[in-house]
Amino acid sequence: LAATVEATRRAVDDARGDHVSVADRVAEAKRVRDAARRAHDARAEAARAAASAAESLADVDDRIGASAFADAEEARRALLEPREAEALAERIATHDAQLAATRARLLDLELELAGAPEGPADTVGSKAALDAADAARTAALRAERDAHALVEALRDLALQIDDSYAGIAAKAADAEAVTRLADTVAGRAPNTMKMDLETFVLAAELEEIVTAANVRLADMSSGRYRLQHTDARAARGAASGLGLEVMDAYTGQARPAQSLSGGETFLASLALALGLAEVVTARAGGIRLDTLFVDEGFGSLDEETLDLAMRTLDELRQGGRTVGVISHVAAMKEQLPAQLAVEATPEGPSVITQDAVASV
Repeated sequence: LAATVEATRRAVDDARGDHVSVADRVAEAKRVRDAARRAHDARAEAARAAASAAESLADVDDRIGASAFADAEEARRALLEPREAEALAERIATHDAQLAATRARLLDLELELAGAPEGPADTVGSKAALDAADAARTAALRAERDAHALVEALRDLALQIDDSYAGIAAKAADAEAVTRLADTVAGRAPNTMKMDLETFVLAAELEEIVTAANVRLADMSSGRYRLQHTDARAARGAASGLGLEVMDAYTGQARPAQSLSGGETFLASLALALGLAEVVTARAGGIRLDTLFVDEGFGSLDEETLDLAMRTLDELRQGGRTVGVISHVAAMKEQLPAQLAVEATPEGPSVITQDAVASV
């Protein structure tokens, strides 16, 4: 075993050589091998490059020999910048196109002149025709320019018109709404009741007055009549909204106020006057109306209705009011506690005398 170990050690030492270890010697050997391979490849590439260079030099010599240049340096000096080369190529292409167009035009002229006389052409007439055509062309261009300007102006005007129409449409809609409101307030179509705003407000007031008047009228008519407001349309398209009709408890049907007799009409009017006084008093913050005048109407009353009217007026007097009546009825003079008599005189002016009777 010792001999084997010793032999192995000698083999390792021989394999290591001058290196620290066998692995270092193997790595160094690989580096040398790889360097040798790269050197071999480089030599092969250099040989190929040398062959290509020789071929290129031969090609250069052949090309220079076939050209107008003496050597490669002279050919290098003759090279152009890319921009200059592109400009020259463009000029050559333009020249070729113009040359082709000129040749085509010459061919057309030759075809047009086929069979024409050999004498000189009338250049003066041609020049005049050319000038006239040029003037017409200038005028046409000017007209075209003016037409374009006119079209632009018309387009601007059309846009302005569209904007104006849009604004007018909006204003027309507003005006239509305002007009509709004004017509409605004024009692015109579409107001089917033909009731203006003032009448509408007065109708509301009239309803309150009728409510207050019915309290008096029920008493004066022994419960038979009751006034009620109606907004039914009047005949022949007249304004409506302030109509009155009478509910007759005897028949259970409403009838026009014009169907009342003279005495009944007076009682209804008196009830409305009293109702108006009460509503005005309530609207005035409770201010009391201490004086009430009733003008005429008593002459159309029968004795029973006259007594009823006088009792109603007496009830108002008992509340502290001063009630004055203007009448020519002799029967009333006996019931009035204080009177002012107005008598006409032959001289012209009337005479007012004061008289008093005992209150009944």
